[in-house]
Amino acid sequence: MTTRLFTLFLVLFCTTNRAYAAQLRQQDPVDASRAETRSDQTSAARTDLRTDLEKMHVLLGQMQRNVAFVSIGDTPLKHQFELEIEMWQLLLRDMKRKVDEQKPR
Repeated sequence: MTTRLFTLFLVLFCTTNRAYAAQLRQQDPVDASRAETRSDQTSAARTDLRTDLEKMHVLLGQMQRNVAFVSIGDTPLKHQFELEIEMWQLLLRDMKRKVDEQKPR
């Protein structure tokens, strides 16, 4: 009786193990396609970020050129514009560094 019970459990274990392995093999292609899709989305997002950064650099250049026309000398308005330009420079530098650190996986 014990031998039969042991044999039954062994057969059930082997059958379950094979079914589980077959199920895993079927899921692998789906996981691979999902990983490729994620990779494509990541590279597209990185390209979009780089494009946005380039546009922001152009706008920053326009701000720097326009601040010269505000007024001659140090006025509070001109100083405020200079501070904002400096803030944008720091922000863009940080964003560029983060985009460059992202590696394709």
